[in-house]
Amino acid sequence: MSDGAINFLAGLIYGFSLAVPPGPMNALIASRSLTSFKLGFLTGLGAMTADFILMITTYFAFNMINNNVIRAIYIIGGSYMILLALLIAKSNPEKTIKNRDSRSKTTSSIISYSTSLALGLANPYQILWWLSAGLSFLSIFGPAAITGLFIAILIWITLFPLLVRAGSYYGGRAAIIAIKVFSIAVLLSFAGLILYEGILVLLSLRTQ
Repeated sequence: MSDGAINFLAGLIYGFSLAVPPGPMNALIASRSLTSFKLGFLTGLGAMTADFILMITTYFAFNMINNNVIRAIYIIGGSYMILLALLIAKSNPEKTIKNRDSRSKTTSSIISYSTSLALGLANPYQILWWLSAGLSFLSIFGPAAITGLFIAILIWITLFPLLVRAGSYYGGRAAIIAIKVFSIAVLLSFAGLILYEGILVLLSLRTQ
């Protein structure tokens, strides 16, 4: 097997290890997938776009990124996750499916993509991963590994909404409620952790 193929396989494995574990983005994908596969997939696509933007930004502008920006992202990211959790709590997937027309479908698609893109760009863990592990991964394994990583993410954002849709279809209302509770709990947990870390960072700056 060539080095390129090995690096591609390494990227594929690494991509799944990043995409599959529960986190704020998977929580958002799960919630949107209750309405339709399309909205779930577009939510994942927004997240993947955010990863691509962060990869390009950290690769070309690593030394120009100000630490104050990273500190501010903690507060912005945590607050944004709380907002998304509240929106999920207020949402009614069953009612949305019945009442959607062609115009609302277009609006929902744009919102699904743009909000997950914003979440990815405002998630300090995602940013810090690309500034540290992601940048190292790119420099060590090269473009073939990055290709594998993004293909793995694409497979996951296609498969995961299908699994959620199947669960909601066969599990009925109980499954829908369980997925909503899971999504809200994960988002609020990560929001609390991020805001806590952000406050600690701000307090440490005052004592310096």
